[in-house]
Amino acid sequence: MIVRVWSTGYAPGRIADFIAFADQRLQPFFRDQDGCLACFFTHDEQEWRTITFWRDAAAVNAVKDSPVYRTILADLVASDLLLGDQRVKKLNYAGGGLYGPLPS
Repeated sequence: MIVRVWSTGYAPGRIADFIAFADQRLQPFFRDQDGCLACFFTHDEQEWRTITFWRDAAAVNAVKDSPVYRTILADLVASDLLLGDQRVKKLNYAGGGLYGPLPS
């Protein structure tokens, strides 16, 4: 399993807009991707992270070639929500688990 972490800065005071974009556009996209096992969104005062879990390297690598993903990313850039560079890190899963239902 591969963990992909996409991170970026975001515009001050716009976290509610970023969360809405993630719920409306990103979550449905990742849910429909073959091989995407889970998707979580996190943030602190300055940085947003989209953390996805993938079946294998082929599945995670297919994301960058998806026209839908490229459109979503272009729309996100055009929204002026992002600050600074976007970074992607791919990590090998080493263990752990989900211990109960997540709050909504």
